[in-house]
Amino acid sequence: MPPSRVDLSAGSVLHVQGFSSRGQAAKNKYVLIIGQKSDSEALGFLISSQLRYLKQEAQKNEVVMVPHNATAFLRVESIIQCFFMERLSVTSLCEGFDDGKITNAGKMPVKYLHRIREVVTESLLLRQYDIDDALRLLPKAK
Repeated sequence: MPPSRVDLSAGSVLHVQGFSSRGQAAKNKYVLIIGQKSDSEALGFLISSQLRYLKQEAQKNEVVMVPHNATAFLRVESIIQCFFMERLSVTSLCEGFDDGKITNAGKMPVKYLHRIREVVTESLLLRQYDIDDALRLLPKAK
């Protein structure tokens, strides 16, 4: 039986039909939730199978690799794009879930959240308030 609500806990991966941000055309995307900043806003990073960012000097150190078959829901080698924080409306996410446009794809193993924390800490591309918000939400490695 599918869950009755969208999962916005740290490490949740949502599949979003028709996701659009940064002026990009709407496409089906995976979004990794790093947590809820407030009752109205969740924070996350896009997951992409387009590995071209690994060749771009400015972004190659701002991604986290997810190998092929590392999760049940990502079928190909992918990257978590830690160079742009997605600030997501909780209301919109819940409505998208209720409409069937957003599904809970799975949970990312916590080791990836630790790696994201490392990347965000050293980020040269994120705005400082994005870094501060992410570090408040991301778990620390033990």
